[in-house]
Amino acid sequence: MLEMGPKKSILVIDDDESVLIHLECLLEDSGYETTAVWSGQEGLSMLKSRSFDMVLLDDYLRDIRHEEIFSEIRRLELQPLIVLMESPLASGPADHFLGLGGAAIVDKWAPCEQFAAEIRKCFESAALEAVPR
Repeated sequence: MLEMGPKKSILVIDDDESVLIHLECLLEDSGYETTAVWSGQEGLSMLKSRSFDMVLLDDYLRDIRHEEIFSEIRRLELQPLIVLMESPLASGPADHFLGLGGAAIVDKWAPCEQFAAEIRKCFESAALEAVPR
């Protein structure tokens, strides 16, 4: 029997209740431990109080600048950070978030299977990058 490691923990920061409920259910059904918060400030507090394997960050937060969250995530050396966008096809905002240090841009309303596959791919990519060469 294959021994499974501890569940990967994901922090979801979004100020839209429907997005939080949708992603929390989807991620937990996919086997992840999920913490969902309603604001950037609450997200920063969570990042300072416990560790996460991944952060899913809304592309627009009313209460905080993204640069503050990215700065804290870099300080904690947390990766991967995925930015959730309504439509990742908009290259201007997507390029901005990738330039700040985002690992990926994901459509938060993508079909469940596609969204879960993107999360797995990001975890796999982060694991490969962590392997010494």
